Order: sequence, then structure tokens, then C-alpha cells
Amino acid sequence: MTYTVVQDCATSFDALITGAAVDEILGLALDTIRFTVRTDRDDLGIKTFSSGFFAITGYPDSSFPQIVPTNYQVNLILTAPGFRDFQVQVTVTPASVFPITVPNSPIPMRRLPVRIQGRVVKDATGLPISGALVVSVDNPHPPPNSYAIALRSPLYFDHALPVSVQQVTINPVGIAQLTADAGAGTSVLDVSTRSGLVANSTVRLANTSQTIVEYCVVDHLGPGAANQPGQVFITNDLNRSYAAGPATVVLFGNPVLGGAAIPLATDANEGDGILVATQLLPANTVAVDPGSMKVEYHEVGARTNADGYYGLDGMGRVQELFFQASQGGTNQTQPWVVAYDEPLNVVDFRL
Repeated sequence: MTYTVVQDCATSFDALITGAAVDEILGLALDTIRFTVRTDRDDLGIKTFSSGFFAITGYPDSSFPQIVPTNYQVNLILTAPGFRDFQVQVTVTPASVFPITVPNSPIPMRRLPVRIQGRVVKDATGLPISGALVVSVDNPHPPPNSYAIALRSPLYFDHALPVSVQQVTINPVGIAQLTADAGAGTSVLDVSTRSGLVANSTVRLANTSQTIVEYCVVDHLGPGAANQPGQVFITNDLNRSYAAGPATVVLFGNPVLGGAAIPLATDANEGDGILVATQLLPANTVAVDPGSMKVEYHEVGARTNADGYYGLDGMGRVQELFFQASQGGTNQTQPWVVAYDEPLNVVDFRL
């Protein structure tokens, strides 16, 4: 019997697909500690580099044996701690020349949003200010190229470009109470009456201090007479939970658009609490993607509770935000560089 021992063996592969990953906000490359690449093909290898560059490797003849006339699809998922996963599909065609560059490379990896919260107090006494409004405003020096609009409740859906935001007035058509608790993630509301509601009407849910406000778009009503207790099916899943009875203020309304629609500068993701627009929109309530099947309505800015505390979820997409707290003609503006490595950022105000 003969044994063969190979002491040094180096196997080489061709780079079939190449690309790079960068931080969307800073434009800096992601190093190998911060990102990984996965593929749905077991026969392909993956190599990442500290420069943010990556390569999908393999043997062209074995990985794509019938490239003429067949097209192949290679699905990639880029992941990194603190970033949203990014999925991209690469098509290998008979005309492809290896290595193929991933579409839109370098890929802008989008940071996970954070929560910004804090307290608004009187400067002279340190006592809390209830009902103060905290909104995002423009950076005055220099004027910005894009404008961040902070929402009281994060987005329910992804919105691809082109998409716009527009001022909206919600005309009230009825009032009700929840007859059962509505948990976060539900898309069915149990209410004491449905009078005034039709498809595309809105149901506004809020706590008594108005620090939590959500608008739901009606898809259809459950069985039974509209003036009797029953169910309302909505197009979105709730972001937060609401208690039955008087603890939750339930208002029915019909939305009426006003003013010009403002295009967004970037697409928007489910869970974003920031809209990046081409200009600032001075409005109390806005419609996102008006006229589409995914239209949603949101209050702008945050309100403080009886103890002076406010909170904004889904803050992201930009490196720096400028917040203004105001009440009764008194205001304070404060810049804030978002600390994305901290899930909770604290920004306090003294008026």
C-alpha cells in the first residue's frame, strides 16, 4: 500500500463577483470585523477585506456550467452589527465578463435607527414642562442640502423612490373607545362603534398626554352594524400597544391633503422615524406616499408628558440632527450628533 503526503497545497479560485460595502452616512468602508457576506450558493466561496471590499470566488466552468444560453442568479446578503441587512441579486449572463461588479457598489449599508429621548424643564427652576413640542429643524450654518423631519411614530412600510410627503388635515368624523386592548403588531381594532368609518378613513389612537399618537388607515369593517361595537381592520400593524377604555383616545377622521407634495431625498424604511426630504415641511401632521396603497399618516415631532419627558423612536439616516423644544413662545435649539453605537441617546432642553 502506498501513501502520498502533500505538505503544501494552495488552492486558487477565480473572483467571480466583487463589490464593496460602506457606511451610508459617513461613506467609510466597513472592515472585516464589521461585515459579512452570505450567498445562497454552497459552491461559491466568500472573501472579505479590511478595505470593505469583498469577492465571491469559485470556478466559472463548474459554478455556471451552462451559461449559454442560461442566466444564473446569485443572491447575496450583507450583514454588519448595527446595520440593516442588505440584499442584492447578481445576474450572470452569457455576456458576463468575470469578475462581475455587484450592482450599486459600493453598497451603502444603512445604520439601524436609535431612540432619542430627554426632558424639557424650566431654566429658572428646573421644573418639568408638560406639553412642550420637540421637532427637528434646519441646520442654520450652513443651510442643509437635505432636511430631516422627525415623526412621532415610526413608519409602517418601506417606501421606494420616487416618494413624497405632504401636509394633511384629518377632519374628525367620530369618536369611540377600544373595547379590548390593542397590542403592538395587531392589525385589528375592537371598538365601541364604527359610525363614520369607511375604507381609507383614519383611526387615531393616542394616550391622554398625546406623547404617543398613531394613525391607522381603515381597510374594511368587520361584520355587524356600523353603529354597534365591532372590529375595524387596518392596513398597518400597530407600532405600540393601547389599553381598552378611557386610557386610549380613539378618533375617526377623513384625511384632506393640503399644500405641495415634497419629494423625499432618499427612500424610507419600515421603522424609520426620520424622513429625509428635499425641503423642510412645516406641518403638524403629514401624509407619506399620498395616493398610494401604502399611504400612512404621522404627527410631526414629540410631546412631553407631565414630567417633562419626550421620546422619538427610529432616529437615523443622518449624522447630525437639530432639535428645537418650544412652549408658549419660548424655545431652545440644540444640535445633536447621533451616537449610533448607543441604542439610546439623551437630549435635554432648558426653556
